[in-house]
Amino acid sequence: MKKALLLKNENGSVVVLALIMLVLLTLLGMAVTRTSSIEVQIASNDQQAVDCLYKAESADHFAIELINTWMTNTFLMSADTVANAVSPDLDNDGTDDINTDIDGDGTSDFLMEIRCIEGTGTPISPPFTGPANDLPTMQHISIPPVGSGTSLGGYIIRRYGITGTATNGCSVVQVGAYKIFNNFTP
Repeated sequence: MKKALLLKNENGSVVVLALIMLVLLTLLGMAVTRTSSIEVQIASNDQQAVDCLYKAESADHFAIELINTWMTNTFLMSADTVANAVSPDLDNDGTDDINTDIDGDGTSDFLMEIRCIEGTGTPISPPFTGPANDLPTMQHISIPPVGSGTSLGGYIIRRYGITGTATNGCSVVQVGAYKIFNNFTP
């Protein structure tokens, strides 16, 4: 008979149910907290990747916008078998600014490197980086591309590669440019 009385005694069952619910809610809360923490890390990594891409891309835009500071006669008339490099003087202080601070925080935001695209693949020793030296090889001087609006016989082009690298190296953006010249052959 004592056994039957113990089973019918429900004193303390609420405490057991409350402990089970507390453990389940604690586990659920820990899972939600971990998920939130991971989402914050993902958002931070995404923001850093976008920032790096924008900085590398801004180097190429600066080079194109300030084309007259680097596309000098010496640079333009270089031989097609010689790799030439230039780093523009953006702040007009007489020194080349390959590392540039565009947001004014005192740190360099990007590295800008401009070189002739030429057929030998000649690397340029420091200060040029690997990506700037890894441009595709092709003829530096050739006829203009079809659809450029120039006659093929009267003009030539010279090819250049612009490499923009975020200072921490996480993004590299390269663009090609060419300049059209009159083809005056004596």
